[in-house]
Amino acid sequence: MAKYQTAAGLLLLLTLGSYQSAIAAVDRGANTSTSSNLPFQIAQANTILFVAPSGTDALGAGTQATPFRSITAALNAKPQAGTIVQIAPGTYSADTGEIFPLKIPAGVTLRGDSSSRGAGVLISGGGTFVSPTFARQNVSMLVGNGTTVEGITLTNSGNRGYALWVESAKNVAIANNTFVGTGHDGVFLTGDTSANVVGNIFTKNGANGLSAVGTSSGEIRENTFEDTGFGLAIGQRSRVALIGNRITKNRGGIVISNIATPTLRGNLIENNTENGLVVLKDRNSQPTVDLGTTGSLGQNIFRGNKVADINNASGVTIAAVGNQVDLKRVIGPVDLVASSVPITPPQTPSPVVPVPPTPKPPVNPPTSPVNPPTVSSGLSDVKGHWAEKYITALAEKGIIKGFNDGKFRPEDSVTRAQFAAIVNSAFPTKQNIRPSVTFKDVPTNFWANQAIQEANAKGFISGYPNQTFRPTENITRAQVLVALVNGWQLSGGNPNSLPSLYQDAAQIPSYALGAIATATNNKLVVNYPSPKLLAPNRNATRAEVAAIIYQTLAKQGAVPAIPSAFVTGQ
Repeated sequence: MAKYQTAAGLLLLLTLGSYQSAIAAVDRGANTSTSSNLPFQIAQANTILFVAPSGTDALGAGTQATPFRSITAALNAKPQAGTIVQIAPGTYSADTGEIFPLKIPAGVTLRGDSSSRGAGVLISGGGTFVSPTFARQNVSMLVGNGTTVEGITLTNSGNRGYALWVESAKNVAIANNTFVGTGHDGVFLTGDTSANVVGNIFTKNGANGLSAVGTSSGEIRENTFEDTGFGLAIGQRSRVALIGNRITKNRGGIVISNIATPTLRGNLIENNTENGLVVLKDRNSQPTVDLGTTGSLGQNIFRGNKVADINNASGVTIAAVGNQVDLKRVIGPVDLVASSVPITPPQTPSPVVPVPPTPKPPVNPPTSPVNPPTVSSGLSDVKGHWAEKYITALAEKGIIKGFNDGKFRPEDSVTRAQFAAIVNSAFPTKQNIRPSVTFKDVPTNFWANQAIQEANAKGFISGYPNQTFRPTENITRAQVLVALVNGWQLSGGNPNSLPSLYQDAAQIPSYALGAIATATNNKLVVNYPSPKLLAPNRNATRAEVAAIIYQTLAKQGAVPAIPSAFVTGQ
C-alpha cells in the first residue's frame, strides 16, 4: 500500500500542477496584450450586446443589426451587471481579434447556444494570467462574482492551458458548455470560489476535466466527464458536492487529496482505465469523503473500472452507505453498506442521442410548411456567410430557394420533410432502390407527401418502426450524412480513424459510425467553425445542409469543387 501511495502521490503532483509550488509554465505563444487599443464605450445594465463573426469592432457596434466582431470588444464596452453578451455561432480566436484571457465582469452573462452546449460557438486561445495563488498561468477565460457562462465551446490547446479559471469568485454559474481539447484543465476552481457547474461536457482535456481546490464550494451536477486524464480532481480544502455526474472512459474517474471534504451523490463512475475513485493520504491529515449515510444514501454506481472501483489509499476507513459497488473491486478500508432501494444511472449530457419517443400523429397535420420557401431574386442574409458559395451555387441551380422576404435564413434548422424535398430537388433523376412507403402521419394533402415518398424510395431517408415518418422533427447533422451515404450507397472510410479526425468523435451515435467514416472519406463532411468539430447530434442548419448537398454533387462530378477550410480531409 505504501508503494501505491507514493506512486499515486507522484501522479497527483504531475496532473494537478504541483499545488505547493504554484508555478506553471506558460505557452510561448500566449497572447499577453491588453485591450487598450480597442474602441471604448459604456454598456448599460440589463442590455444585450451582440457578437457575431460578421460584425465590426467599431465604436457604436453591439446591436443585433450591427454586432461586435469580437467578444473582447464587447467586454471592452464595460458591460454592467445584468448585461448579456450574446454570441452568434462562429470561431472566436486571436485571429479574429480576441485578446486572452477574456475577463467576464461581475454579474455579466456570456451566452452562446445552450441547447447544443455550444456546438457551433467555439472560443479558442489562451493568454497570461498571474494568479494570486498559482502564479503565472495560461488561461482562456476568467470570471467575476455572479457571472454566468453558458452555451459555448471553450478550448485552450496551449502547453498547460486552462480553459475557464475561477478564482475567489462567488455565485458563478457554468452551464451547458463543452470543454474540449484543453492542454491541462477544462475548468479550474480555486480560492474561496462558490460555483454551480451544471450540464456541461468535459472531453479530451489533457490533465483533468475539472479541478476544485482552495476552499471552493458549490455543486458539480449532471455533467459528463469522458476521455480525459482524471475526470475530476478535488484537493486542498475544497468542499464541492458531486451530484448526478457521468464519469466514464477517463484515465481515472475522481482523485481526492489533501484535506478536501467532497460529497458524492448519484454519480455513475464506470469504465475508467485505472481507478474509479482514488482517495490519497495527506502528510498531515486526510480527506473526508462523504459516500452516503443512513440518512442520505450515496446512490453512486461504481463499475467496470480497470484497477479498482474504489481505491482508498488514505489509511482511514471510508463509510459508503447505499451505493452500487462490488466489494471485490475495492482496495483499502471501505465500510460498505448496501442500498435498500434501486439505483439508476444519472441523466447527463451524452455523446449518444437517445431514441426519441414516438409522437402521436396530429389530428389535423399542416398542409403546408411554416414560411414555405419561394423563389427569391436575391438572398440578402448570406453575404459574408461561411457557406455563401455553396448556398449561392445551389440557388442558381434552383435546388434551394429563399423566402418571401428575400432571406435564406442559413441558421434555421431543417425538418425531415424539408430535407426530403431538398434531396429530391438536388437528385431528381436518381433511381429508386426500394418500394415507396405510405406513412400514417403524412396525409396525402401534406405539402411534402410526394417528396417524402420519393426520398424514401431512393434510399435517402427512412421512417420509424411504427410506420411513422415524423415530418416536422428536425434532422441532425449525423442523420444528414447517413442519409446521403445510404442513398448513394457510398463506400470507403474506416470508423477507427474517426477519433483522429474529430475532437468530438465520441459523440457520434453508434448507428452512424460507418456512414460518417464513409462520408468523411468521400469529402462530404463540412464542419464550421472547425473541421475537427463534427457536432453530430446538433440539428443541421439550412447552410450546413446546402454545403453537404453541394459536396455530394461535387463527388458525382455534377458541380465543380469549392475549396474550403471547413471540409474535413480537403
